Amino acid sequence: MLVSLCLLALFGLSNHVTIVLPDGWEATGFERWSAFARREGFEMRIAREAEPPRAGGKTVWLGAPPVSDALRKRLAAFPVTLEASGFTFDGRSYPAPGDALVLNHPERPSETLVLGNSRDAALRLARWIFREREGAPGRFRALSGELAKEGRFRRAPSGGLEIDRGTERDSIAERERFFSTLNDVRRGAALWRFRDSERRAFERWGPVFDRFLTTRAGLPVVTVSLYPDAVVKAMYTGSSRPADLAWEGERARVDIDVSAPVEPDRVSPVLAAAAIGSGEPGLRGRPTLLLAAGARAVGRWWGRDVASFAAFLERAGVQPTVSEVLTGMERDDLSPIAAVGAAAAWLDAGFREGGSAALGRAWEASDPDLATILDRWRRAAQDVPVEAPRRRPLPAGFLRGVSYAMANSVEGSYASPRSLETLRRLSAMFVDSIAVMPYAFSRTARTAAIGFVHRNARGETDEGTVRAVSDARSLAMTAMVKPHIWIGGGDFVGTVAMTSPAQWAAWFRAYRRFAVHHAIVAEASGAALFCVGTELSGTELREREWRETIAAVRLATGAPLLYATNWASGAPRVRFWDALDAIGVDFYDPLSADPAASDAELVRGARRAAEPLARLSAALRKPVVFAEAGYPPTRSAWTAPHDEDSARAMLPGDAARSVRAVFAALGREKWWKGVYWWKAFSDGRDASDGDRGFNFLGRPAGDAIAAGFRVFTGGAAAPAR
Repeated sequence: MLVSLCLLALFGLSNHVTIVLPDGWEATGFERWSAFARREGFEMRIAREAEPPRAGGKTVWLGAPPVSDALRKRLAAFPVTLEASGFTFDGRSYPAPGDALVLNHPERPSETLVLGNSRDAALRLARWIFREREGAPGRFRALSGELAKEGRFRRAPSGGLEIDRGTERDSIAERERFFSTLNDVRRGAALWRFRDSERRAFERWGPVFDRFLTTRAGLPVVTVSLYPDAVVKAMYTGSSRPADLAWEGERARVDIDVSAPVEPDRVSPVLAAAAIGSGEPGLRGRPTLLLAAGARAVGRWWGRDVASFAAFLERAGVQPTVSEVLTGMERDDLSPIAAVGAAAAWLDAGFREGGSAALGRAWEASDPDLATILDRWRRAAQDVPVEAPRRRPLPAGFLRGVSYAMANSVEGSYASPRSLETLRRLSAMFVDSIAVMPYAFSRTARTAAIGFVHRNARGETDEGTVRAVSDARSLAMTAMVKPHIWIGGGDFVGTVAMTSPAQWAAWFRAYRRFAVHHAIVAEASGAALFCVGTELSGTELREREWRETIAAVRLATGAPLLYATNWASGAPRVRFWDALDAIGVDFYDPLSADPAASDAELVRGARRAAEPLARLSAALRKPVVFAEAGYPPTRSAWTAPHDEDSARAMLPGDAARSVRAVFAALGREKWWKGVYWWKAFSDGRDASDGDRGFNFLGRPAGDAIAAGFRVFTGGAAAPAR
């Protein structure tokens, strides 16, 4: 999705773009870029440095150490110095593997150079150039972590290039200024770094760290830095998590977001882990186990009792193995919540068996001996009784919902202050519920593996889900957590289908891990609803597997459950509605095939499209929730509501007419429990004039949604926030 949006900015620049790769770089990973380019009418090709450039197009040179002679000659025109451990630009050194630089000569705008300290860094920054247009020649951007220094070059009086300081923006320098304002306060074995505005957080968390620190003399000092919010922490450290622990030799560094929600408490386990690791060198290279030791010391992890965590995961069919816990920290298909929670329960079983001495022996054990010890404790941890969370009813009243999509930026993410401002805006539109949508990824519709762990703050992280739900609740709104799967190449998720019983078993094992992971997050954040699946049409006939998945999710959350079928017409084929609390549907059924349909015809069409749901609700005595519904801003949007990429002319008013027709047709139906209109972005952006997407903010559809929701409030004024 991000690559597609970046490539979109190339339209009108040229009819072809050449990506020049150094010798030895494999031309892999560009397939999605090329396919999107072809679909949009221009060509992107991959070339080698020895190939002659094509006339008239754009050329992008990529490189990383060791830099080729061809790229080195081109770099000579710019104020950049190549070094053994990176590069220097404008007097600042960039030595980190992820640092990169993109350069465009003001007099040769058709050629762009991308230098990274690694191949991954170069590819990451290469995406930035696709957002640039011909009207801005001479641009540069230096990237360090999530921060950038950017601006334009101009000719210097000496004849070379210099930075036009009037165009310069430098968030890297802002980070340096931020750290220069921190106070250093020594408290026991910790050096706390914070601004005066974060002193209350120091007073809160200082005693927590002290509580877990041993009294042994000579322990290395732990540095604890406090950040005012998740965005500042993410921009300056690369992580928006409430707390992170890293080791620099023998010294620990803890970074804390002081604005993190109180529950679930994800700061205390990290502080406890830092304290434990200070005295136990054998744990520092085992990050999952160290964090598990911290969680065991605190006694709770993600809002659940540590002692029963492994037994809960075992009953849900998602407990990780000892090998996964010891080796799988960076896997994107292994829940870090489950891994740490399970390991914490194993350690708790070991503590019950032999006290602190048993844990100490485990910390010093070799890898094979440690695996044997943990395997024994893993078996012992299964005997702890497990209680599922208390089941809760559906929220009272009609759910006046919005599908709340995360903007893929740190500054506008679910965890950002900007998101809270967006929620206030939605509340003023009579919205009282949001759907938070974390995404997983599967390479193809026939692949059993599902990757769902997001660590980059630009993605749908667990802490982002918690913050969005918490912020919504602070505004008296409820939230539904609605996980989705993105299929490589943009294929429809409803085409997921395996080719053998073994593959189906593997797929549902992977899916169960994904669903239970997000159900734990939903429960810990206080979500009012949980959607167990979205538009997985090709899996719906696997009734037994779905019932097992639903039962596993029930162990993780007490929130009411629904499943979102693809269109109302697809709802009757689902055979496991009785195991759920509500019938969910992503309502994109056409209201009329007539491009010139009248408002009255659209109302009749909405009733007709919803008839399968009305019958199903009556038969099962369950309410219906439109887990998604929306209309693109195109002429006759009602004829193909799911299609934003068609060649239809832009006419945003027709989307508003469709919204009004749904409210007019179904507003009095008792079976209709709510609707989540697709969609608004967490950064609060208004839809631009040429935007063919479903964003209704700043468009007539948004006004129609607010007017329809106001009816369900009895005509009350918009809530003050």
